[in-house]
Amino acid sequence: MNIDAAVAKIEDIPTISTNFAEILRVTSLEKTSVRDLSRIIYSDQAIATKIIKMANSAYYGFTEQVRDIDRAIVILGFDEIRSIAIALSVFDSIYLKKGGTYYNRLRSWNHSLLCGFGAKTLADSCGNKQDSGLSLFVGGLIHDIGKVFMDRYFLKEFTQILQLVEQEGMATESAERKILKFDHGVLAGKVLEKWKFPPQLINMVLYHHHPEHAKVDQERTGLIFLADLMCHQLGYSGFVHEPKPDVEDIFDSDIMKLIRNNGLPLTPEKITKCLKKMEGYIAKIKKSPQGSLPI
Repeated sequence: MNIDAAVAKIEDIPTISTNFAEILRVTSLEKTSVRDLSRIIYSDQAIATKIIKMANSAYYGFTEQVRDIDRAIVILGFDEIRSIAIALSVFDSIYLKKGGTYYNRLRSWNHSLLCGFGAKTLADSCGNKQDSGLSLFVGGLIHDIGKVFMDRYFLKEFTQILQLVEQEGMATESAERKILKFDHGVLAGKVLEKWKFPPQLINMVLYHHHPEHAKVDQERTGLIFLADLMCHQLGYSGFVHEPKPDVEDIFDSDIMKLIRNNGLPLTPEKITKCLKKMEGYIAKIKKSPQGSLPI
């Protein structure tokens, strides 16, 4: 199947609500104050609640829990609030809608949450000073959204893909290319470009299986890839039959070398500590009445 034809088939671009659109507009202005932004968010209590939940989900283990929007803005910053709003607008309209019967979307959602948390935790462990890591959290949240598009728009082919993974032990990405001639990262990257997502997020999604091909931000895209591997190692892959790597394989991977070569001092000891933190995050998911951390 031609990738352009596949993208054209994905028609229901998420309709961002007026309040979400206003959040995106205001956060792009130079002279916006905390009061200006909080007033807009508080005008829609549902959005306010979701942003606080997502902020606390991203900052699980943070010394101070985020309890109100004003504090969320001060702690997280305008760029991070903008990233959360982008993610929420996608999830509200696409990600959590009912999909096909063969793909467990709740499992996919939990995997994505854990991947986002893991990528941010890895960045924090390296002394990341460039940003708070929220963009990495959002990148992890949406890194597999291409699978959701396949589940909705190409259900017959996607079922064949998952059967190859289950019955032949084939890697999901390889099975996708065999059946559709492109993988979920490429599909998602093209769709997010169409939706005019920030280039940084597009890059993380498009190259999350091949950070070495990213023209910029290889280390950040590599953190998404590494967090994805760690999710698999912990038994939280997007699909139950996907392979589980050994920790030693993660330590010795080319991605570790790529990340270190791009200036992030990642070590096996730091990965081990991050895995422990991710286990704590999993425990939080399991304690939730819904079996997830909902937005």
